[in-house]
Amino acid sequence: MDIITLEYTGFKLSRLIQLIRIRKTTSMNKYLLSLVFILFQIGEIMAGPGGRVFRKAFDSPLGKVLMIILLIVFLPLIIKNILAERKGVKNTTAILTKLGAKHPDIFDEIHLKNRVTSVFSRVHKGWSDQDVSGVSEYMTDWYWQNQQMLFLDKWKSEGLKNVCNVKKISEIKPIHIRVTDRPDFEESRIFYTISSEMEDYLIHEETNKIVEGKKGFNHVSTVWTLKFTGGQWKVDNIEQSSSAMEYLKREDVVPQSVMA
Repeated sequence: MDIITLEYTGFKLSRLIQLIRIRKTTSMNKYLLSLVFILFQIGEIMAGPGGRVFRKAFDSPLGKVLMIILLIVFLPLIIKNILAERKGVKNTTAILTKLGAKHPDIFDEIHLKNRVTSVFSRVHKGWSDQDVSGVSEYMTDWYWQNQQMLFLDKWKSEGLKNVCNVKKISEIKPIHIRVTDRPDFEESRIFYTISSEMEDYLIHEETNKIVEGKKGFNHVSTVWTLKFTGGQWKVDNIEQSSSAMEYLKREDVVPQSVMA
């Protein structure tokens, strides 16, 4: 996928004008919501790994005009999602505060923030080293083995290396929590959106040519699932920021016995 036009992304200007004229229906609302999710990813896609195609599209004069039109058309839905996010983060934070007061060794706010920061930094370091087994203590067994085989080993066999440098973590926000009723809280999960300044690109080691992404630090936002297993919080999944709304729409799960 070296050359992909705006038409391929589905964002034709004529189609956009046509959408504006269409009456609101259930199916239409779903389509609009999908586009809003994409709008939320524009910053991430333009900056993160795999963002090369979108970056080319929106860097063009037509792309910039198109992006402005999209922002104007979907501004009400964007604002709605921002407010929903704030409410969801507030609710989840309140639950974590109560849990932290009762079980500070597991749910203490400072402890969790430090752990998330450490997991985030170490995992990215493992990716740059092309061997996440060295940071397996910060990842669930399933996740690190999956990532090693599906991506790092494959890239290495193709002579590619993922350069991943984190400059700073800008924000860590809890968006959803699922607590088990087990005495040791095993299998409990907390979902975070993590915003950071980082550079992430794929390079061919022999030719030193960048084949994906670009050098330079950019703003990136992703959703991290931390699972409590073996007495530690470990990353169990990493998703694009668009998945945040799906978690924000769900009710936090905390057994009454835990909160009593």
